[in-house]
Amino acid sequence: MVLLILALVWAVFLVPQVLRARAEGKPADSIGAFRKQLYVLSRTSPVTDGGWAGPEPRPVSSYAFDHDPYDRPRRSEVRRRRRQILVGLLAGMSATLVLGLIPGLQVLLVVHLLLDVLCAAYVGLLIRARNLAEERDAKVRYLPSTAGVEPDLLLSRSAN
Repeated sequence: MVLLILALVWAVFLVPQVLRARAEGKPADSIGAFRKQLYVLSRTSPVTDGGWAGPEPRPVSSYAFDHDPYDRPRRSEVRRRRRQILVGLLAGMSATLVLGLIPGLQVLLVVHLLLDVLCAAYVGLLIRARNLAEERDAKVRYLPSTAGVEPDLLLSRSAN
């Protein structure tokens, strides 16, 4: 019975993630993955004279394709994902509390306490991430753009 309830809790968290991944259109077939690789290559490689400007292309591993370090999510996507995780934790907490109050299912109260600890830790991490972002925004100053300055002038300024 405990294993069935644990499987149900896992399904509550995993099924929405799988459905969201399918809805976002992540390629599940080799043709879609190949098209995505070509798109990433065309976006990142400089082209001169209509040809390849860089070294010979190497085979791309599946991990490198799935995890593009320069393809970072936007703030709105991050907020939405964090909100979904928090709502999932709260739903799991409430479900295990209600089911734990039923006679014979008091084992779920232990699961509820575990979810309470996880939720408190997650909220703590969210607060820490917000504080770090505010500190970074207060401290980081971007340099002015040098788009209109001649390269020779930049060299003469940096040589002194």
